[in-house]
Amino acid sequence: MSTYNWPEPHGTVEEWRRLFKAAEAFKAAAPWDWMSEELLFAVQNLETGEVGFCSITGEIGEHYALIVYLGEAGLGTYLTAVRGMKYASAFLEEHEHGLMLLEVPQLQASFESRGGITELDWQIVKDIKVRIRGRKLWPIFRVFSPGRLPWHITGPQARFLTSLLEQSLIVAQAQQRGEVSILPLADIAALPTTLPLLLREFEGGEWVFKQQVFSPQYPVMVSDNTLSAEDFANLRRKLPLKDDELQVHLAMLSMPVEEGDLPPYLPYTLLVVDSHQGIVLDAKLLLAYPSLADLWPQVLPALLALFERREGRPKRMRIASERLYNLLAMPMGQLGIKISRVQNLPELEEVYLDLEAWTKQQ
Repeated sequence: MSTYNWPEPHGTVEEWRRLFKAAEAFKAAAPWDWMSEELLFAVQNLETGEVGFCSITGEIGEHYALIVYLGEAGLGTYLTAVRGMKYASAFLEEHEHGLMLLEVPQLQASFESRGGITELDWQIVKDIKVRIRGRKLWPIFRVFSPGRLPWHITGPQARFLTSLLEQSLIVAQAQQRGEVSILPLADIAALPTTLPLLLREFEGGEWVFKQQVFSPQYPVMVSDNTLSAEDFANLRRKLPLKDDELQVHLAMLSMPVEEGDLPPYLPYTLLVVDSHQGIVLDAKLLLAYPSLADLWPQVLPALLALFERREGRPKRMRIASERLYNLLAMPMGQLGIKISRVQNLPELEEVYLDLEAWTKQQ
């Protein structure tokens, strides 16, 4: 069997066949007919002991899939994104938390139209000689890594995803028969420190149901600010305060960038707009390279470079994003810039929507 550009370590013919068999059984049962995506449960990885937190989507007729958020860090980021979307009061905040779902480490087995498959997907099907029934729902398998384009899976991921499909179907059918009870996620206005969930675990040579309490690990913003009090004093002397007000936002763009090893990165844009004139002062692309944690330390230097080009710092800065505000509140305060968190940034929103529309045409 040829490997083409499949990620390493490669899956074997038998591993791929078993995965497709599990996906076909899952599709035929159509558990989205009775399962809501808010019915979250957990499945253990036989090889590593890692836990995947599973959500079955497609209840409203969109995106038929098994989505698996990996580990308690994945669970925490997922809950943060869901809470943000639910309680967002304006477009930028809701949109940011929607895109945050792409920052959750996850595996997906989705069922798409055949037009959505890639040449590599098709090559796998031909090589392992499987037959796909009902081609309006073609199985596609992807891994999501923070800040990167969803990508093809490795052999170990194929084995885990096979178990996830098989065990998730057992969980869903047990829920349908009333043998287990999975409650929808409670109101998460306050993010829980612990979360009791139904777990499917391999114990004593067989799969069993358990109730287990998990501790979500929520994303923490680390500014990695290396500037000293003296550095800030020098910047204040060098960059006079101007009677300007800037709107600032950081958002992911759907415009893949190949940098280093595959999969490609999804870049972020740091948008800066003049509140009074509505003109774009900067639209700098930043990469979460080599990991998402490496994105945040790039923000402050990018803003300082803009201040230097403009030969001054603004009096005021307005931000809609909670995490960007938390990242910049201290250094902007040290620079004597009044920073405020607001619901709406109309001038910046218009620029961002135009930019998004442009990237989709590329």
